[in-house]
Amino acid sequence: MIGNKILFRYLIKRNSSVFRYSVITKKKFNERSCLILPLATNRLFHVAQNFLKEKKTKRNNTLMTSVFENTKEKKKESFLDIIRTYEQEKYKRGQLEFIKLALKYMEVYGIHKDLEAYKALLNIFPKGPYIPRNYFTVVFRYYPKHQDVATDVLQQMEDNQVIPDEELEDILLNIFGKHARPLKKLWRMLYWMPKFVNLNPWPVPKPIPTDPKILARIAIQKISSVDVTTVTSEFETKDIEESIEDTWIISAISPIQKNLLVQHLKLRKDTPMYVEGPFKIWVANQSVDYFILRADPIKSTYEYENPDDVSKIKIPFWKTNEIVIAPTVHEQEDGVYFAICATGTSSKDSAISWIRYLQKDNPVLEKIPILIKLASSVETECIIFAKEQKNLQKRSN
Repeated sequence: MIGNKILFRYLIKRNSSVFRYSVITKKKFNERSCLILPLATNRLFHVAQNFLKEKKTKRNNTLMTSVFENTKEKKKESFLDIIRTYEQEKYKRGQLEFIKLALKYMEVYGIHKDLEAYKALLNIFPKGPYIPRNYFTVVFRYYPKHQDVATDVLQQMEDNQVIPDEELEDILLNIFGKHARPLKKLWRMLYWMPKFVNLNPWPVPKPIPTDPKILARIAIQKISSVDVTTVTSEFETKDIEESIEDTWIISAISPIQKNLLVQHLKLRKDTPMYVEGPFKIWVANQSVDYFILRADPIKSTYEYENPDDVSKIKIPFWKTNEIVIAPTVHEQEDGVYFAICATGTSSKDSAISWIRYLQKDNPVLEKIPILIKLASSVETECIIFAKEQKNLQKRSN
């Protein structure tokens, strides 16, 4: 029998050292302990075996991907049928690869937020063999790869905001036991996810709507919620004169913003306004583009002081202080915001139609120059509307 001791022997040939491994044997040859070098053939045999395993796994993965991709109707029923056919196999080889691949195709089949589909995936694991039997198997993670794959399933559930139930807990208990990491992950999800499920101040209906008009309405209400007096209106561009595109527009403006428009005309008549965008906002996992109507910030001579600062305490009895009106929510450091909208095409023509619609209720806009600045182009274009053009002609005459 070959012992477990390995000797490091250096052979000196031509003034150069060569590092070799030698193994001591208990057998003796000519009354001396024999040194046997490890065979290169053994190593080559094991390496060739690994190459064969890799080829088999690649072949199995291609077969699995073809099953998921070649399905005609990519629905929940067809996905569950693929899992049932796999469970009917005798040996169920490649469990981990099958579950990992199924997780990637869940969004394609539209069931990435379905709890029943995740239960079907976890039921592929056999019940009983992966449960640790003693303390040491618990400490050294019994079947670690299988536990990692089950944890990946739970992580995808958490990312898609799928709350587990007691049935899923029983499934994992029967597969891995109560000391496994997937159970700890599940218990954390059961504790925290119900607490955070309704904390969003702008709730989105479930299932998430795919109609862009409904998503735009939710997005505009989300942005304009900073002012409770904001009024949201919807209209079609075909109802507006000189409109080029036929699309819908959802606009939002508050009475405070209308007063800011009047103040802008009185104090800063020559200062132009800008229609900027489209910017992007997310409603759940859907994005919506929107435009804003803004002007440059108002320069204030008053320096706002922190009332909680006690380093400079002043006695106010012998001084007369000026009363300054606090700025509104729409007056920010980067500009004054007058209105916001979302259109069906997010184009320049739809933005011009939006300004024409605002001019009906706010005739002040007819006397103020408005610049259209699109995010896709660097150049700005000055839009002169019909009534403003007539006023310019009268001035020139």
